[in-house]
Amino acid sequence: MNWNEAETELSLKEWQQILDWRGRDSRLVRISFAWSRWKKHFWNRFKWRMRRQGAPAAGAPIRILFWLPGGMGDACCAKRLVAAYRSLLPDAVFEIYTPLSGVAKMLFGGEKNTHILERENFSPLDYDLALQACMAVKFLYVNPLRLRRAAPAFAAVLERAQKAQKSLGSLLEDLFLTEGLLGRWLYRQGGRRFDLLSYTGGIALPHDVEQGLPVTDVSRKKFGLSDTDYITFHDGTSHAQNVGKDRPTRAWPAECWREFLRLLKKEFPHIQLVQLGGKNSPVYEEADLCLVGRTAVEELPSIMAGALGHVDTESGLVHLAQFLPVRSVVIFGPSDSSFLGYAKNENLVGGDCGGCMWITKDWMLRCPLGNSPAPCMQCVTAPEVLAAVKRILTS
Repeated sequence: MNWNEAETELSLKEWQQILDWRGRDSRLVRISFAWSRWKKHFWNRFKWRMRRQGAPAAGAPIRILFWLPGGMGDACCAKRLVAAYRSLLPDAVFEIYTPLSGVAKMLFGGEKNTHILERENFSPLDYDLALQACMAVKFLYVNPLRLRRAAPAFAAVLERAQKAQKSLGSLLEDLFLTEGLLGRWLYRQGGRRFDLLSYTGGIALPHDVEQGLPVTDVSRKKFGLSDTDYITFHDGTSHAQNVGKDRPTRAWPAECWREFLRLLKKEFPHIQLVQLGGKNSPVYEEADLCLVGRTAVEELPSIMAGALGHVDTESGLVHLAQFLPVRSVVIFGPSDSSFLGYAKNENLVGGDCGGCMWITKDWMLRCPLGNSPAPCMQCVTAPEVLAAVKRILTS
């Protein structure tokens, strides 16, 4: 994606204007928005100053904070940024915080000069560089002098990132508010998941990676999977979602899952079906081994790495599998395969409807067109998923 094209720059300007249209004819609305932004900025700065322990000393190693506020999938995507920065800052101390500490330990634990923060009690002002990273990168604090002196190779990255973040203006003011707008804009421009992360991070990031996570067979032994042929599958829901009558829009219909599992078991009776998932995932009796709610996050790489394949909808486990020697069959609906899909996987899309991610704030829970269940997910059939699994098994 060419960020310097006039068309791209004009499109960004247009979307920045969208944020201001609501208050164009109302002074009260404009004042309210300005007050909200100022209050949030003031409160953050106040908290950071109160928590501040002190900036790094002149001769101390470079310290960088990565604040990853998203879920497992977002943290897996941000791992590319962490690895890219590490290649230019080999001796820097990286401190990583995510609300899901188990995810941080799984992805970054044991890496050189890397510490996992358990609580959000840090101050970005204590670092040479503090940033938030999800769909985009936002620098919270920068000490450019120390960074340029200690890591000249990083200077160009820093300059590009600051210029890119400045160009986004109000679109980057509050990532929690505007991430969806940025994501939708990138999708409409024909971009991919890592284009915006690369642009605002100032460094090229690959969409498909070759680096892997270190895994052992400890978890496979724990669950009796060491000497067994098995396929893992995941319903696509997470522990943060309440799965009831109305399933999340990215979830494949339960009856489709049951039909697929029966078909797979009939054709490959020697292959065990291992179900993964959080505590809110529905349990399928067709599974030979149900690990729903029974695994720690850190155990997932070992289990998935030993599988013949993984079947899922677009979820955090699919992004995790990108770092493991396993291919996935992924069923796409509201989220778009050209935007989020990986080349090594079998990415299945059914019907013309779909790709509605970020159109509404609750698009992951309710179809923007009011349909229940989401018709895009119903279009992918169990025989199609079985055929994709066969292609993985014979490749």
